Formats: sequence, structure tokens, C-alpha cells
Amino acid sequence: MAEKLSEEEINQLITAINASPGMEKRPDKFSREQIQAVSYIHETFAILTTCSLSTHMRNIIHVHVSSIDELLYEEYIRSTFAPTTLAAISMAPLKGSAFIEIDKELTFAIIDSICGGRGDGTKFLHELTDIETSIMDYVIAYMLGNLREAWKTVLDIRPQVRAIYTNPESVRFVSPNETVILITLEAKTTKTQGTIYICIPCPVIEPVMEKISNWFWNKNQDNELSASSAEENPSEDKNGHISKENEKKNFRPFDYLNHIDSYDLSNLIYWEHPQVIALVLAHLKADKASDVLDNLPHNIQSNVLLRIATMGPVRLEITSEIERILKNKLSSEEENYSSAGGVESAVKILNSLDLYAKKSIIDGIEKEAPELAQEIQKRTELPEELSDTPG
Repeated sequence: MAEKLSEEEINQLITAINASPGMEKRPDKFSREQIQAVSYIHETFAILTTCSLSTHMRNIIHVHVSSIDELLYEEYIRSTFAPTTLAAISMAPLKGSAFIEIDKELTFAIIDSICGGRGDGTKFLHELTDIETSIMDYVIAYMLGNLREAWKTVLDIRPQVRAIYTNPESVRFVSPNETVILITLEAKTTKTQGTIYICIPCPVIEPVMEKISNWFWNKNQDNELSASSAEENPSEDKNGHISKENEKKNFRPFDYLNHIDSYDLSNLIYWEHPQVIALVLAHLKADKASDVLDNLPHNIQSNVLLRIATMGPVRLEITSEIERILKNKLSSEEENYSSAGGVESAVKILNSLDLYAKKSIIDGIEKEAPELAQEIQKRTELPEELSDTPG
């Protein structure tokens, strides 16, 4: 596997290449003015994202463009470390794919906050679960609404998520030697800081670059940004995940989990982010939540209970999306098992034996499970004189 380069090492390499007379420079496809125009568009995106992320995280977050560069796609991928949140997006009517990446620290800070936590993303840097990936899909859908708004005065793009990856090396939409524009945005909260990257391959943006340049120089300097766009919902949920039906007043999140075996439920949520576990347990009946918590490892029990005690409000669509995924997981688990056994099955087998074998077996069961023995005896074909005989 190729050695990963840090962002600083890549910048040093780029500087060295450009400064060395004996080495070929990477082609600069766009002028400084064109790059500046692209930067201006994404400054607008940063303002809108500051508003929407602050609302969803219930915490002030500042997002700004820190740099914009041309580099090879291979260099960008080599500088990206897993796990991360890397979304391949379409930008119709532009052709091809672009990418939005949210680094691991910011990813887990968002997940923590959006599920009612305090926004600490530095402790949980594992591979994303299905629930965590879905939460980030939801967040990126809002961000794409911001991207569309930022581009609106130049071109009405309709960005949509094609797929979300946690390992950047598995993304092969672009040739390694293709030049890309990389917009780097810094995001900072009171608890953590992270980075958002927008990677646009040159073939995607090149057909409209002249239009972007003309817009930049002819734009009305007095045009004011409409802050209301930051709170608009994505035009459409591509997978239909977020259902408005769950906004009914009688909606009781996770109520069905109260009927699931506590041990099975603890195994189901074991690998989730502690804040997701806290959110689920907070909605269960106290005795059920206590049983599930008791089945979790001791090293996370206090962490989960602390998060329950300090939990803030959580948007209803997030709760319903987590519930949807857990239901799907439970359904999938049930499909992997065959249905057999039970009291009826035991009674049918027992009734095939002779009378004294029946009595002996029931007496043996009574020593281990008296109530079950009584239930089986009621359904077993035993003469009255045998059924009344003490064991």
C-alpha cells in the first residue's frame, strides 16, 4: 500500500516541484482570477453551511474557505485518511462526479451533537456504522442544498449524493492523473475543529469556468445573501429515508424495542457511537433500558449514562432515521434464523413417549424450571393418577 502523505507534505512537494527548474510543473488549467471566482462561490457556501450546521449541531460552528488549489486527484486521495466521510456527488447539468469530504474529527463531532451530545469528536474514530453513515448522509443533503444556493447566480446545479465512502482508496470515479480543484474549508466549534473538502475534477467544472469568471467580474456588489436559504430542507430525500409521517404527536420513538430481548438489543447497538446508544436507551422504559445497559461493557456504561443525563434535544427526523435502520437490522437478523422449538414442539415430542417416561422427564424439568414444567404437564396426555403424583 502506498505511503500516505500529510497535507503539509503535499504542499511542500508542490512547492518543490514548482521551484525546481529541472522538473516538470503540474499544468495550471485555470487562471488566478478563475480560481478566485471559484473561491468566492464557496465562501458563500461556507456562510450558508455555518448557519445550517450551527442549527443542527445546536452549537456555534464557524466555516470558512482556507485555501483553494489545483493538484492531481491521486495526491488528494493519498492525503486523505480513513475513516472519513467522502461523498461522491453528481452536479447536474455538469457531467461527472465531484466530492465532498468531512474529516473524521468533524464527522464524529457532528454525529455526537446531532444525537444530543456535546460535540466531542476526538475519542471515537472507528469505522462508521450504518446509523452513523445515514446521519452523515442527512447532513450532507443539507450541505448540498447550500451548495446549490451558492452556485445559483452562476448555474442552477442539482447536486445529489451518489454514494458515501469511509475509505477514500476505494473511490475510483476519477483518473489518478486528473487535475482537480480542491477547496479546503476549516470548521471550528468550541469543542473541536475539523476540515471540509470539496474536490471538483477539472473536466466537471471546465465547461462553465468562463461563465464563472464573467459572473464574478460582472456581479452586483450590492447583492445581499438571503440567510433564509440556510434553513431550507433538501428538495428531495433521494432514498425516502426521512419520513414526515413520524412528526405525528403520537409518535413514540423506539417503542418496539421494549419488546426485544435485552441481550439481543445490547448486541445490536454495541458498536454504535455512545451518543447513539444513549439516545436509544433514553427512549426505552426504565427497566428495559437498565437491562440493556447492564449487558453493555462496563467501560462504556458510565459514559452512556452521563450522555443520557446531559442529552440535549434531537431533531425528529434523526430519531426516526435511526429507528428505521434498527428495524431493518432486526428484520435482517430474524431472516437468518429458522423458527423451531417452543412448548408446543416439546409437548408433541413428549406425547410420543410412554407414560412413565413422560412423568420422569416432567419431574426433571420441574427441578430446573417449575413454571415451565407445570405448563408442559397441562398440555401432556397423562392419566390423572400420574399427573397428580408428586415428583
